[in-house]
Amino acid sequence: MQQKVLHKRAKKANSKATSINDYLNWTSMNYQLFITVILLSVFGIIMIYSASYYTCATSAAYNYDPMNLLKNQSKFVIIGIVVMILLSFINYRVWERFWILAGIGAIGIILLLKVPGLGVTVKGATRWIKIGSSIQFQAAEPAKLGLIIFLSAFMWKFPVNNSKNFLKAIGYVAILSGLVLLISRNMSTAIIIAGMGILMIFIAHKDVKIFSGIALSVIILGLLTIALFYFQGPDVDSTTGGFRGSRIKAWLFPEEYAANEAMQAIQSLYAISLGGFFGKGLGNSLQKFRLPEAHNDFILAIVSEELGILGVMLLLLLFAYLLYRIAVIALEATDLFGKLIASGVFLQIGIQVILNVAVVSNAMPTTGVTLPFISSGGASVVFLMAELGLVFSIDKVTKEYKIRQKVIRDMKMKENYEQSRNEDT
Repeated sequence: MQQKVLHKRAKKANSKATSINDYLNWTSMNYQLFITVILLSVFGIIMIYSASYYTCATSAAYNYDPMNLLKNQSKFVIIGIVVMILLSFINYRVWERFWILAGIGAIGIILLLKVPGLGVTVKGATRWIKIGSSIQFQAAEPAKLGLIIFLSAFMWKFPVNNSKNFLKAIGYVAILSGLVLLISRNMSTAIIIAGMGILMIFIAHKDVKIFSGIALSVIILGLLTIALFYFQGPDVDSTTGGFRGSRIKAWLFPEEYAANEAMQAIQSLYAISLGGFFGKGLGNSLQKFRLPEAHNDFILAIVSEELGILGVMLLLLLFAYLLYRIAVIALEATDLFGKLIASGVFLQIGIQVILNVAVVSNAMPTTGVTLPFISSGGASVVFLMAELGLVFSIDKVTKEYKIRQKVIRDMKMKENYEQSRNEDT
């Protein structure tokens, strides 16, 4: 049936869209990628319950319900899967028409944090937007999606090999990441957005010299910052450099800050060491009673304690396979717009996984980076699933294009055969 539909489309391959079938795509989904996403999501739900049931059962904030976060995460995972599947049926090129809106929206939603009644402040940071009594999400999550769509379309329309277009793309990334840092005081998300944007520009530009210079500058700046706090020593007032300075010094001198800033990192390392290679068994973690917000940023430490280094390695292999499938889709995409969207999703997941592993293992200072699919967070999983819906759509369009090209080749071969046969007779 699908071959017949594609055969008809092949005949008008060079014509403009004239029906709804040109906006919808019924090609089968990439089941390897789909199953990987489901496995990660289900594993995340299990680990969130394991890490949070005691906290939920003893806290009024969770209505003393040990399954509170389990039910909440399950609900949003189901919503996210539905959104992902629906978006997979929509031809991703449709979103190119809304690229300016996506770009303005990404900045606008960060600015909404300053609107009284919308922006929600928790522990001194205004990062959440609350609509009504039940809808609350981090503003940076839709901003990442907006960045991917805007930047992909911009570089598709205006090649960044042109210096003016290059500066415009860099400028947009700098403005968005700067606003995230200044308004929400969320350096980790600002770093993720900046990293996503710059690497997407590199994929489209591929000038090694420019980006080697950017990378070298970032490395030098980072080393100078670490050296500054190291030579100040642990006895310097912990407020030097603000709370970020405190976190850097806590990372450099964990023993002196064990009761406050370094507590999470130290407890995380205890969890990893207690788990050993095979772990203590699912649900048997003790560090989840000592590690604050164990179901969020540091959930990987609980995975390590309960399932061991072996469990962490298998989880990371699953992430690696997910990224591999996305990378293949990006490489095979039929246009730069599709390549960049898939690359943006790849970069977001990859950067977050690397940063989260680095924080949990104390390879870098503590910062609020969640582990995709695994850490608790309803809005983040929904927006991530939406991004993956675009990746699935890119894969479907690529598959259809290949089938269409095969149909066209077969038609030409048949025509040539019939023509040669007629000439012979």
